[in-house]
Amino acid sequence: MTQSASNTFMNIITAPKQAFPAIKEKPSVLFPLGLILAAAISSMVYFYATVDFAWMIEQMVNAQTAGKTDAEREAMHKAMSSMSSTVMGVSSVAGLVIGISIFYSIMAAYLMLVNKLLDSDNLGFKAWFSFICWCSIPAIFTSLASLINVMLASNGQITLESLNPISFNNLFLHIAPNDPLFGPINAWDPMMLWSMGLMIFGFNQWTGKSLAKSAAIVLAPSVIIYGIWIAVALK
Repeated sequence: MTQSASNTFMNIITAPKQAFPAIKEKPSVLFPLGLILAAAISSMVYFYATVDFAWMIEQMVNAQTAGKTDAEREAMHKAMSSMSSTVMGVSSVAGLVIGISIFYSIMAAYLMLVNKLLDSDNLGFKAWFSFICWCSIPAIFTSLASLINVMLASNGQITLESLNPISFNNLFLHIAPNDPLFGPINAWDPMMLWSMGLMIFGFNQWTGKSLAKSAAIVLAPSVIIYGIWIAVALK
């Protein structure tokens, strides 16, 4: 870790007003993205290395086959049991890396295009991708919480749905995995709100737009995506 990266890491957590000018002046991607991916992959690898796989499969089948026939339940159980924990773990890690990379790229492209439309600013994709990566640093704490949660699990009996102990669903709502609202609700936790707050404040710092306008711009994709997701789930 270079001194510059170290300073930016500490500032994005404790003094974001000092972090954003440094990120804008010298955008970096490898360190923040690598740190986020390393933390997420570590928790996922440890989960699949220690989980009671047979028990987890049984829990997943029970959750997804509620109200279905015994034949359907048996078919799903057979299909899921055919995969080893290694195969499922590799697939999950690959999906995690691809998903994070795509999501960050889309958000960076979106903010770049919106800013160009508003101001014809010359900030390029790398600057905005770096911006998204640094604003997503709080995700490291979610990964750390998940890792600790796995370590504390009794006999490796923990499901993917309960992996993140600080999600709002696991803390307060307790929506079951077979509930249509589980998907859009279970992803949210305090670290995601922290990241959103950093993006709003950072956009305000970089562009000079008001906090209200910055919030509207930053939050628009999430409001649209999750709004549609929830609307479809409630049908």
